[in-house]
Amino acid sequence: MITNNDVYQTLKKMTLEEFAQILSSYSEMKNENEKIIEKYQEENRKILYTIDELIEQYPFFTRYNINKAIQKDGLPYFTIGNKRMFNKDEVEKWLDKESKLKKDKTKYEI
Repeated sequence: MITNNDVYQTLKKMTLEEFAQILSSYSEMKNENEKIIEKYQEENRKILYTIDELIEQYPFFTRYNINKAIQKDGLPYFTIGNKRMFNKDEVEKWLDKESKLKKDKTKYEI
């Protein structure tokens, strides 16, 4: 297990150039993940949501509800990098199925 002291000691030994290179690598990785998401959307003509976008599109969802729905009820998602992504069509199908299972015409609520 890496401790804060280990991280501190490593950073202390690092030169400014090495630290800048690490930050640059992180930035490139983040940009690459965004490009992958855009490419997937273009190729598949599908609308993808991040957790924040899903909450914005479906206000009855909260971060807690989404995590619970994934674990308990199988809300479909996949990951790109460290982001959970939700396909709009799959979410709509899942919501319809869940509302029918609960014999309630309202959308999913936890």
